Amino acid sequence: MDESPSRPSGAPSESRTPPARSGEASTYDELPYGSQSIPETLPSGLAAIARLFGTEPPPPGTARVLELGCAEGGNILPMAVASPGAAFVGIDLSAGQIATGERLRASLGLGNVSLLVGDVAALGPELGPFDYVLAHGLFSWIPAEAAEALLALVGRVLSPSGVAYVSYNTYPGWHLKGLVRDILLRGTRSIPAPAGRLAAARDLLAFVTANSGDRTATYGSALRDVLEQFSQFKDTYLFHEWLEPHNRAFWYLDFVERAARHGLAPLADAHLGSMPMGRVKPDIDDLLASRVSGRLEKEELLDVLRNRAFRQTLLVRAGGPGREEPDPAALDHLRFTTSLVPTPDSGPAATFRSSAANVSTDNPHLIAALRALHSAAPHTRTLAELAPGSAEELRPALLRCVALGLVDARVDEVPCTVSPGAAPVASPFARFEAEEGPLVTTLAHRVVELDPASRLLLCELDGRPRDVVVRSLARGLVAEGLLRTPDGSAPSDEDALTAVAEGFDDALASLARRALLVS
Repeated sequence: MDESPSRPSGAPSESRTPPARSGEASTYDELPYGSQSIPETLPSGLAAIARLFGTEPPPPGTARVLELGCAEGGNILPMAVASPGAAFVGIDLSAGQIATGERLRASLGLGNVSLLVGDVAALGPELGPFDYVLAHGLFSWIPAEAAEALLALVGRVLSPSGVAYVSYNTYPGWHLKGLVRDILLRGTRSIPAPAGRLAAARDLLAFVTANSGDRTATYGSALRDVLEQFSQFKDTYLFHEWLEPHNRAFWYLDFVERAARHGLAPLADAHLGSMPMGRVKPDIDDLLASRVSGRLEKEELLDVLRNRAFRQTLLVRAGGPGREEPDPAALDHLRFTTSLVPTPDSGPAATFRSSAANVSTDNPHLIAALRALHSAAPHTRTLAELAPGSAEELRPALLRCVALGLVDARVDEVPCTVSPGAAPVASPFARFEAEEGPLVTTLAHRVVELDPASRLLLCELDGRPRDVVVRSLARGLVAEGLLRTPDGSAPSDEDALTAVAEGFDDALASLARRALLVS
């Protein structure tokens, strides 16, 4: 994938957090956006990218992390659960969402995170310093002066070797999206209530899409793309993406210039595959080099070629160490994991699949490494562990896999266990989420969807002995109608207990493999 959409397309990891700005939090209190984990913001992953590009960031396990526009804490709270030695601060202007997050923080007993009501335009250096600053879905969605204040704040509080993450809508891809947004804003401008405006926007979009004719194919395609979003996404996402008063895009070089005014410089993109890197994509780099010079100019031209609409830029202090290209030698100091699953072999090439990609390769070093990563999941492996005695041969292929998002790189181990023991314990944040719905955040900061039986099991894993959990789970499965006899009737208590006990280890192992269990 070369880019992420400007908001989630069904993937919770791309959920936008709401603006933290003065005077305009009312719609977020009336229609809370909510929040979920954003994998690209995980400090361990940011640190891995920083190392690849020649900097030595602070250790994530003991870092100070600031999230601007944290909403209810759905991104920062699971980080705090997984990294008890780090300190986290989340800030948002919406007092209602902060209150919701604070209640959850207190119920989880998290002493290493603070959630505060605040305005990015009024925050001072007394907050800092911070080793990692996160601003996902904020910069484009606030007034111009607040966006400038956001970069100024990052410039003030970022530690000397720290890394900041800022996402924003970008041109040229946002031009057509912005056109559709303007139509919806104009057509609903007289309706004050969010629910009424959203209903009117749905109706207007459907009408315009159906009657715009086929003479403007590009225009019609843009309308259909947005109409599809309206059929798939939650009302909260739709309103705050399409009907809020502020949603501005930026050319990449303009964003870089703004950041430079505050002593900040771009290090890399959170999605390395979107960058023109000669070491990883020599054909693309050569094509761009024929017209422009310099990495930053190449990046903007690549945005033009791919009609990019969304960016996730990593910033560091200007003048510090850094590289134009990722350093393969830095792989020696990282840890790796993957969601790719090997398929049955057919010849010298091997195929690996995940929900997002199919990969075929005949590189024996890469085949062995991907199989080893699959066997180790959810835990990570180092390059030395993946290629004992043959690291030099594996490095180029592994770097390409990391750049393309096929393999995840981080600087520390995923804090989970695959040996739950006699009294299994699930991540407390994931247990809370499982009580609310099927989507839960793993200790690797990914969102996974659980089936109803797995949700019930996860909620039971609070450190009680296995036999107690089995009895309680059996009662719950019967009560929810999830355990039936072949004729469709409810099983007896004894039969239910036997069935659950027989499948308990496999069900527990499934949760463990998803990085949901703690030691």
